[in-house]
Amino acid sequence: MQEDQDFIQIANEFTCVHVRKVRTKNGELLQIESKKSDDKILLDPMQLESLALLKPEHFSKFFELHFGIDDSLSPKK
Repeated sequence: MQEDQDFIQIANEFTCVHVRKVRTKNGELLQIESKKSDDKILLDPMQLESLALLKPEHFSKFFELHFGIDDSLSPKK
């Protein structure tokens, strides 16, 4: 994987992420890295297009899962 450019930092009072375009043998991807947790994800163009189709209210569910309001994805004990 080859980095095409330096990262772009996007931040506010709650979080900070770095994004960059990377080239792989299978094409270009967007890497998003959470500086708070050091988690990373690589998204291909189809995944990015799918995100662009979401309405803002769809992201509310992601926040519920991430911040523990909805524990439906938590392992059952």
